[in-house]
Amino acid sequence: MKKTPVPAACPKTPLNWLFIAIIALASSGCSLWDPLTEQSEPARITSLSESKKNSPVKRKATLSNSGKINPLPPEQVGYYMDVQYANLQQKLRNHSIDLSRQNSKITMIIPGATIFDVNSTAINKGAQSALTAITGVLAEYDNTLITVAGHTDNRGETDYNQGLSKQRALAIGEYLSQRGITPTRLVIQCFGQNRPIADNSIASGRAENRRVELIIEPIVARQSSS
Repeated sequence: MKKTPVPAACPKTPLNWLFIAIIALASSGCSLWDPLTEQSEPARITSLSESKKNSPVKRKATLSNSGKINPLPPEQVGYYMDVQYANLQQKLRNHSIDLSRQNSKITMIIPGATIFDVNSTAINKGAQSALTAITGVLAEYDNTLITVAGHTDNRGETDYNQGLSKQRALAIGEYLSQRGITPTRLVIQCFGQNRPIADNSIASGRAENRRVELIIEPIVARQSSS
């Protein structure tokens, strides 16, 4: 089986160790390194989207109780996300990134052509200013979980598209972590061609489906039952 290459010059940061472990898991029954505990646990997954350990719901619950982040009181969530959304709107007004909000969830859709060259997983220089702007806001409003989800169109082999979506999501996650986002706030998911948002039978639809989504959700304190 063809192995996914890992750059030899990649620095051995905790997040990079996580990325390397995840890449290896695509083709083997290895262990998944957990950045919350710095321990490994048995895992057998074919994509991060299938890993319960990396589900946003479970990660938010774990972070809320970890003592490593101050969860938001429920009554402060609305204002906190309002201000964060307004800041992102200002930072992204000159960039081709679709920003939306539904209740307490903020979603950014980054077109693949905006950030990656064809069949490439390297972030191009033209996209770095937008990502840097995003990172500044996400670092400031750090009571949130950030899911980075990679998507492709349906052209080509399914396995190739799955791998490409994973590598691109990992590239964005690594870029964020290297600029101040705590790795435990990041959940990396890859969906390949399985979640289209447009018609894959036409070129414009395929272009919409080739994307990376950033989903920002508040980490909320549990309410006392008393």
